[in-house]
Amino acid sequence: MVTEIDRLLDHHTETEVSGILSEHGIRSGDGKPFNSRAVARVRRKYQLKSRYDRLREKGLLTVEEMADRLKLSPLWVRAWQENGLLKAYLVNDKNICLYEDPGPAPPRKAQGVKLAERRRFAENIVHGSQEVQYET
Repeated sequence: MVTEIDRLLDHHTETEVSGILSEHGIRSGDGKPFNSRAVARVRRKYQLKSRYDRLREKGLLTVEEMADRLKLSPLWVRAWQENGLLKAYLVNDKNICLYEDPGPAPPRKAQGVKLAERRRFAENIVHGSQEVQYET
């Protein structure tokens, strides 16, 4: 079970992991359906890396780091993300995201051009892969 939670945390938040486990009928040690608190408890007990730490190790940026990089306010970073100019990965249930580095050609301010017309990504928040392999 711990190995499966560890694997799922690479691509999903704790709530998403609990939903996946529950869909497969897996119960916690006390026989109850998994919830995000139970997943967090397993993660801490077995010293598994958090989703945040995993994404940071992959080089994803915080909203403040992205704002500094693009010379924008954090509010504009979120607006650009919502309009598909930046790709974000959900870290937790509080809508905290980490941002993919836009590389050598980041989006730039373009006065007079609507953000929706500048969309680069069809999906602006990556919630995790939609397919899950599960072995019993």
